[in-house]
Amino acid sequence: MPPQDGADEPSARAPLLPPPAPRRAAARLHPLPLIVAAAFVASFRFVFLAPAPSYYQSLFLSLGSNDTAATHLRALTQRPHVAGTRANSLTAAYVHDALSSHSFPTRLTPYSVLLSYPAHRSLSLTASGRDTVHFALEQEIYPGDPYAAVSAEAVPTFLAYAASGSVTAEVVYANYGRAEDFAYLAARGVNITGKVAVARYGKVFRGDIVRNARDAGAAAAVIYNDAKDYAAGNAFPDGPWMPPTGVQVGSTFKGVGDPTTPMWASSEGCQRLSIAEAMASDDMPGIPALPVSGMDGEAILQLIGGDVAPEDWQGGAGAPAYRLGPGPAVLNLTYIGNETMATIQNVISVIEGKEEPERYVILGNHRDAWTFGGVDPNSGTAALLELAQRLSELQKKGWRPRRTIILCNWDAEEYALIGSTEWVEENRAMLTSRTVAYLNVDSAVFGRGFYASATPQLDELLKEASKQVQNPDNRTESLYDLWMASNTSPLVSS
Repeated sequence: MPPQDGADEPSARAPLLPPPAPRRAAARLHPLPLIVAAAFVASFRFVFLAPAPSYYQSLFLSLGSNDTAATHLRALTQRPHVAGTRANSLTAAYVHDALSSHSFPTRLTPYSVLLSYPAHRSLSLTASGRDTVHFALEQEIYPGDPYAAVSAEAVPTFLAYAASGSVTAEVVYANYGRAEDFAYLAARGVNITGKVAVARYGKVFRGDIVRNARDAGAAAAVIYNDAKDYAAGNAFPDGPWMPPTGVQVGSTFKGVGDPTTPMWASSEGCQRLSIAEAMASDDMPGIPALPVSGMDGEAILQLIGGDVAPEDWQGGAGAPAYRLGPGPAVLNLTYIGNETMATIQNVISVIEGKEEPERYVILGNHRDAWTFGGVDPNSGTAALLELAQRLSELQKKGWRPRRTIILCNWDAEEYALIGSTEWVEENRAMLTSRTVAYLNVDSAVFGRGFYASATPQLDELLKEASKQVQNPDNRTESLYDLWMASNTSPLVSS
């Protein structure tokens, strides 16, 4: 899918930050507003006028409701909105308008970057004495799905930046696709040269799986969700686990940022690598690859012969015995990608500090999604917008932050952290000298527990903040109590 016509591209480069107002001579919890509360309390040390007035903290915690966050989440998840498309441009406009409505100086910062979309995919399996199996490469739409009417707008399942090509070859089973897994195959005398490596998700980055297969000599790779790792309980729609036809989509590029501008900003008129040069980088997978469902992966594994795989390579209860191969099953895999330059848009909003306006506390999350982005990332976007609304209400009561707060909504994160990387590369010197801390909220809501992590400098701050926010399910305890009871992290066990 190429970028859709109408993706907005400003005629002039938007400035790094909005012009400052005239001056006188970064967790996870349900319900959503508690995420906002935790982020806000965590930022007290960095942004409030010292000493931090407890009045404003109490006021902040009393503002807002689930309803406003839910409204934002519904608006942002109405349609699939992969980076570089018209649909994602509309979500940028929504976030921009929401932040601007609070009178915060807000700008769209566009970048032209290399993105990848699927143009054609096919996968079939042949084995002696059996009919050819043609895999649909589609995810099932379940009865009652409220998004069924627009599901066809989703980008087909693919692995971004996989090389284009067609391969017909025997199959080799490579466990989790780690370097040690391919080393084991070599030690067992299993020839993978020119073969199709089939590996399961769960231990390493998908891009490393494909690169490891490439380095071992494979001509192509297929990655699937093994029920052992992704179906340990009731599957969707009856539970939270991956359904049999569910497919993990994602990027295989190992680098960060725009692949055509490694280590420098993708600004207007800048020097770039050609698309061919970028795709030839060692950070790219270099061979064709496709993701498939657990159901399709098991169908392939059932027709692999050779030695029985080790016990820790086997599937869960009820799975067939996994064998190493190669063959006799043969896969015919074709993937044709469309690598193209597309416009992405970050949204940057500023609340100017009163005492130290040149010192920045940055709060951010991304907006783009492979499909609808209900959890990743727009539970985080909804939290960010709820936070902005509450800060606006505090300003109406006379509050001003001690330091400047920058609210950032990144684009094209799913591809390679592209939006945030380009913004940082463009403003590296300024950010290095002025930034105090960065707080990130991506998948803000999933499950019933609480989880947060930080660089060591912020460990104590996180613990302190979590002790000041009430557990919504038990008013006699704090978030810290919940965190300590449900998490083995050394951060809360000490």
